[in-house]
Amino acid sequence: MAVNKTIKYLLFFFNFLFWILGIVVMGVGIYSRVNSSNYDTLLGDGGISSAANILIVSGIFVSLIGFVGCCGALKESKTMLIIYFILVLLIFILEIAAGILAYTKKDLMEKHLASNLVTVVKENYGKANPDTATKALMKALDWFQQEVKCCGYDGFGDWSNSTWSEGKAGQLAPKSCCVDESVDKCNENKATVFDIGCVAAGKAFIKDHMWQVGGVGVGIAVIQVLVMAAAISLCRSMGQSGNLA
Repeated sequence: MAVNKTIKYLLFFFNFLFWILGIVVMGVGIYSRVNSSNYDTLLGDGGISSAANILIVSGIFVSLIGFVGCCGALKESKTMLIIYFILVLLIFILEIAAGILAYTKKDLMEKHLASNLVTVVKENYGKANPDTATKALMKALDWFQQEVKCCGYDGFGDWSNSTWSEGKAGQLAPKSCCVDESVDKCNENKATVFDIGCVAAGKAFIKDHMWQVGGVGVGIAVIQVLVMAAAISLCRSMGQSGNLA
């Protein structure tokens, strides 16, 4: 019985997609790693940089698996396809474990974010002669307020009771709170500043991104199930045809 050519080329096609997905995941990991210092400064647990490193390693691993799958399908090598199936199954199990871990840490991340934002706004931002750690916190908060489009922990009113507000008559909030960051300062016109607090905005940001990452994860998982089924089917077809290479 001839090897099923349709399954063979479908397996090659899916693994080519798998290889591309691996490169994309690695790219997302590198991008996240570049920006992780700002998140980790506010979250205080190093979780973002760790997740970024996992994405980079996973992307490299997935690309290699895709390459093995493509070669196994084209060469009709049963040995390569069995190795490929085992590797994909391991990745599938690890992804499920990582997804459960990420979900269980969501509340902890939100708690760290809220606690650190309150401290930075009230006590650290605008401190005279700041040390290196305080400068990092100020830079991270400026980046976060512009990135997430928020101001203060509950709103721009938080800045009026902060260390930063001393000697800042006529200003509502730091420049990073301004809707238009090119202006010299955020004045008494409330329309010039972001009107949502960073705690609420940060929680929404984390939740939205978890849904996005989860959606991508489900898509990859569906492809993984399809390629595992195709690999088994092709192996069976090769066994029946006597091709055991």
